[in-house]
Amino acid sequence: MKKRRVTSILALGLSAVLLVSQLGCGSGVGAEEPSEESKTTQAEASQETVEEAEAPIEKGDPFGKYEEPVKVTAMTSIATTASATDYENSLWSAKMRELFNIDIEYVFLAAKEQYDERVNLMLASGDLPDVMNVSLTQMHQMIEAGLLQPLTEVFDGYVTDQAKEAMTQDGTFPFDAATVDGELYGIPWVQPRIETCHALFVNEKWRKDNNLPEPDTWENFEKMIYAFANDDPNGNGQKDEFGIGLTKKLWDTGFEATSIANAFGAYPNAWIQGADGNVVYGSIQPEMKPVLEKLAQYYQDGLIDPEFIVKDYDTEAELVTKEQLGAMFGIQWTGLMGSCLQSLYENSEDPDSLEWKVYPIPSVDGKETSPIVYDYSSQWLVVKKDFANPEAVVKVCNYMHYMGLGPQETGPEGHPELAVSYEEWEDMWNNDSYRLYSPETEHGNIARWEHWFQAMEDGDTTWIDNNYLAKDQFYAMQRYAQDGSKMTDNFGEPSISAASWQFTYRLCGQTFMYALEQREKNNLTNDVRGSFVSESMIENQAVLEDLEIQTFTNIITGQAPVDEFDSFVEQWKALGGEEITGEINEWYQEMNN
Repeated sequence: MKKRRVTSILALGLSAVLLVSQLGCGSGVGAEEPSEESKTTQAEASQETVEEAEAPIEKGDPFGKYEEPVKVTAMTSIATTASATDYENSLWSAKMRELFNIDIEYVFLAAKEQYDERVNLMLASGDLPDVMNVSLTQMHQMIEAGLLQPLTEVFDGYVTDQAKEAMTQDGTFPFDAATVDGELYGIPWVQPRIETCHALFVNEKWRKDNNLPEPDTWENFEKMIYAFANDDPNGNGQKDEFGIGLTKKLWDTGFEATSIANAFGAYPNAWIQGADGNVVYGSIQPEMKPVLEKLAQYYQDGLIDPEFIVKDYDTEAELVTKEQLGAMFGIQWTGLMGSCLQSLYENSEDPDSLEWKVYPIPSVDGKETSPIVYDYSSQWLVVKKDFANPEAVVKVCNYMHYMGLGPQETGPEGHPELAVSYEEWEDMWNNDSYRLYSPETEHGNIARWEHWFQAMEDGDTTWIDNNYLAKDQFYAMQRYAQDGSKMTDNFGEPSISAASWQFTYRLCGQTFMYALEQREKNNLTNDVRGSFVSESMIENQAVLEDLEIQTFTNIITGQAPVDEFDSFVEQWKALGGEEITGEINEWYQEMNN
C-alpha cells in the first residue's frame, strides 16, 4: 500500500525517452550532430510533453445534472433497525434522481456482519456493484485484485471547495490510507481526529464553593478531586460523592482513565510511534505501570465509584445528575452521555446557579499533556473498475456536505435548483438517515465552532449568517448567555429544554477549542493504526482486550498487585500481541514509503 508520487517522474521520463529516441535514432559512434533547428524542435516537443503530462486536471460541474438517467448499482451496510425499503424509498434517493439524474439502485443492504460476508464473496468472484462502501482492508484487497477504479482525477475535478476543506481540515490521513501508487481509490467517510480529543469536565460550582484551585497542575487536580470526595460538596450530610468518574471499559469515550494515562505520558488502547520510529502498543509500555498504581490509590481512597466495574458511561453519568460526581475526563460530548448535564439542569431548583467547565488535561511534569486522538474513519466509498460515471460519487459527496450547511434560500452558484427550505431540509436531514454516504465532516463542526468563538470576540457574524446551522446555534447561544434558564426557543417560547441543551452544548465548544489550540501547538498524539485490521488481530484481538481490561481492573481494585502488569505484558506478547505488532509495523512502513 505504497503512496508514491509518480506524476513528475513520469513526465520527466517521457521527455527523456523522446529526447533520446530523437537524438539517437539510427545513430552510432560518429553520428552526425543534429542541427540547431532540430535541437529547437526537439526541445519544444519535450517541453510540450512535460506540460501535457503535468496539465492541471479539468474541472467539471460539481452539481451538474446528467442529460440522461445514470443508473448506479450500490451496496452499503445498514443499522439493524433499518430495511432495504427505507433506503430505496428515502428522500435522499429521490433527490439524487431529481437534482442529478442519478438513479441509485441498492442491490444489497444488510447489517455489518452479513454485509462483510457478502463483500468477501464478491472479492472472490470479482462481481461488484458500481459503487459500495467497504472497510480499509477490503478496499486494499480490491485494489490488489485490480477491481477498483482510480478516483484521483474525478475527485480533484469535481469536488467542491467546501467539501474538500471540510474533509481535509484535520489532515489527509483517510485519503492517504486510500492512496496507492499516487492514485486515490476510495472517498473516505472522514471522522476528524480532532473531534476525538478528550478534556477534563469539572463541576465548577463545587470547585468555587469550596475555594479549590483550578486544576492546572496534577497537584491542584488531586486537591480538587480529594475535596470532592471527602468534603460533602453537595451539602447533603452524606459521604456519597466521588472525585472522578470511571467505567468498566477504562478507555471509554467518556468517564475514562485514558486522559489520566496521557498526563503520565502513557497511551493505552492506542498504537503510537515510538522514539525509534517503530509503532508500539501503548498499553504495554512501562509508562503504564505508575498510571495503574495511581488509579489503585484513587480507588482505595474512595475517589472512584466502586461500582465502576459494572457500569457503562450512561449509568456512570447518573452520578452527575444525582450531584454525586465532581469531575470526569472525556470526549467533547461527554456532558451529553446519559443526558446527564441536561437532566441535572432541568431537575435543579436553581439551574442558573449550576456551572460546569472544561479544562485542559492537567500536567504531571510541568509540560503540557499531549492528548491522544484517533482516526475513526472506517468506511470508504469505492467505484468498480469499468463504471462509466465515477464522478457521480463525487457529486453525492458534494451534495451531502452542501446539505450540512442547513436550509439555503439560494443554491450554490449556478445551481438555484439546489435551494432548500427549512421544512424540506428538516425532513431530509433530521428525519431520514438512509443515505449512501454520510461522513462526520458533513456537519462542519470544526468550522462552526471556530467561527462561533471568533464572532463572540469580534462581533463579525458574516460567515455565521450564511450558514443556517451555525446561525441557528449562535443566536441560541447568545440568548442563553443573556437569559439563562429563562431563554426562549426558536419560536420565541420560554424553554427549559433549550436552556439545558445550551448549558451542556457549550462544553462541546470548550473541548473543541482546547483541541484546536493543541493542534496549533502540534501537541496532539496520533493513534497511527486508524482502522487497519491485520489477520492476527481478527484472531486474537478480543482475547487480548479482555486480558488487558481484566488485569488492569484487578490492579485498580486491589485484587492484584501492580507488579501483575509485568506478567500481563509477557502474556500479551505471547497470546498474539507480538505478531500483531509486527503486522502493524509492516503495514505502517508500506503506508509511509
